[in-house]
Amino acid sequence: MITLKQRGRAGLQFLGSLQHYSSSTLRDQAEADFAAQPEAESLAKEFDSDVGPSVWRERLGRARDVVERSKAYRYNRFYQRWVGEQNYIRAIPATEQRRTEWQAFLAKNKPKDTSRLQLNPELEMPSWYDGVEWHLEPGGWDGYDLTQPMFMAGIGPFVFALGGYAAVDVDCNIRAQRAEVVKQFRKRDLKRIYEPGCGGATTLGVCRQQFPDAELIGGDLSPALLRGGHFMSEMLGLNITFRQEDCTKVAERDNSVDGVISYALHHEMPPAVTEKTLREMFRILTPGGEMVINDPPPFRAVNPLQAVALDWDTDNRAEPYFSAAASINLAKMMREIGFVDVEEYALEKRGYPWVTRGRKPA
Repeated sequence: MITLKQRGRAGLQFLGSLQHYSSSTLRDQAEADFAAQPEAESLAKEFDSDVGPSVWRERLGRARDVVERSKAYRYNRFYQRWVGEQNYIRAIPATEQRRTEWQAFLAKNKPKDTSRLQLNPELEMPSWYDGVEWHLEPGGWDGYDLTQPMFMAGIGPFVFALGGYAAVDVDCNIRAQRAEVVKQFRKRDLKRIYEPGCGGATTLGVCRQQFPDAELIGGDLSPALLRGGHFMSEMLGLNITFRQEDCTKVAERDNSVDGVISYALHHEMPPAVTEKTLREMFRILTPGGEMVINDPPPFRAVNPLQAVALDWDTDNRAEPYFSAAASINLAKMMREIGFVDVEEYALEKRGYPWVTRGRKPA
């Protein structure tokens, strides 16, 4: 692994420490401040029910007025936004200092077999996706040619590994969380697994560990993420096929995969696109095949302060569909599409990872 120079590394370590402090000490104080408010108990009872998006907007507005009385909460949100911006302000120059080494490494390990990378330069980007700078990354997923090294050597180990951002709780092991989500497949003899919005090889790499003989296929809109996933897959011998495609219309045949894994995808798209995606995954699943979804928890599954914090991400961390996704009932949507044995549950405290799973009828 090519490491960052000391100055760049120290800058990211500072951001990780600040985010950790914000999401532990400040967050704990904010929760105590909220609990002390006279409206806290009645708001908690209201949030423990399933309602439509318009009602959620009204509830969140009232909860926000109470939550923002806490100075600790306001500082927590300030630091969250500042760290989100500084991640790239610091990480891109730090990565640029190692550009020559990274380019040499990438060239030396360039995959010889490109048959598992199927890009489509003619693919039209959906209007809901085009132009969004996801998570405040300048230019979005395809805006920086060394995004993969930037995360591998910088933001990943020094900031994200500490947790404490979006729905991920502080000190959570995000790698272990991903492995636990993949373990939620009820069948352990899956032959073909598809991941919509794969983003790279991370989740499918875990699938390779747990299903060593399965054929693995990932689809995504971003050519940069697919190239990065293919690079890692070939270097590690994971044998994953990557296709650039819209997850509402994939190249898989009807009844062609017996497992679909969706990891942190649906909060990145409007609910109407989520529904189309679920219908498409239902189409490609074999009878008896299962879909396992991990996403941030819905508002109804968390306390009012957590819901307000998740809602905040919509306008402040380039998550334009976060609130809309947290307002819907994904399990209900799956049942309406035709999935059976649908379940939803949290794997850890504060509701994340939030798993929703269901089967196509046998």
